[in-house]
Amino acid sequence: MKTKRIHAIETYINENKAASIDELTDYFNVSVNTVRRDITILADTNKVKKVYGGVKSIESSISQAVDYSKRNIEHYDEKIRIAKVTSKHIQANDVVYIDTGTTTVHILDYVDTELSFTIISNSLDIINKAALFENVSLLIIGEKYKYRTRSFIGIESNTLIEKINIDKAFMSATGIDVKNGLTNAELEENIIKKLIVSRSNYIYALADHTKIGKSTLLTFMECDELDTLITDKLPSKDFTARFKSKNITIET
Repeated sequence: MKTKRIHAIETYINENKAASIDELTDYFNVSVNTVRRDITILADTNKVKKVYGGVKSIESSISQAVDYSKRNIEHYDEKIRIAKVTSKHIQANDVVYIDTGTTTVHILDYVDTELSFTIISNSLDIINKAALFENVSLLIIGEKYKYRTRSFIGIESNTLIEKINIDKAFMSATGIDVKNGLTNAELEENIIKKLIVSRSNYIYALADHTKIGKSTLLTFMECDELDTLITDKLPSKDFTARFKSKNITIET
């Protein structure tokens, strides 16, 4: 029974690329402790990889470094266009969060380097760019570096985020869908994204047209929580109408 369950959990993780502890507990109808023990056995035999709050497949872990580099050059012109529009929303004395992502990474390239404001981020690339701004206060989230996504994660980051107040959050997403909301495929980052959303007064989502109408593994915010979508071209009439009904602004 135990061996069959462990094999079933391994299969589930590989098919879904990642899973949270709660998800596995509900799906297999076993206790949290049982799931943790089974995951430990799988991780010790290098069949899965433990992450904060859950587990992911070894295959997905290997492929994501390539995925990030590939995403960085895909739809490059569209990402630059989105970043330019977004940069105009950063004003003096703002407290802003800039998310990890291959679109958000370009925002600071179009912001006045003499502008005085506060940047919060867990992105290595954004932190490096922010360091060149003489009048910027920089708050770094996360104590553990994640090579595959060029971002910082960690348990301590959750405690910090719960104490800060953010004026504007510029969020990235791997998919934006009316039903499933804004989604992401990374468990650790999804937790950070959820906390950031809960601490932000105004939320922008940055996504090129290829991400509209799509969803991935984990939802980090519902569409009702979003204020503005910044994209490279208007979505379909149906999508636009449904966003308008939720009082979400779409900018291009």
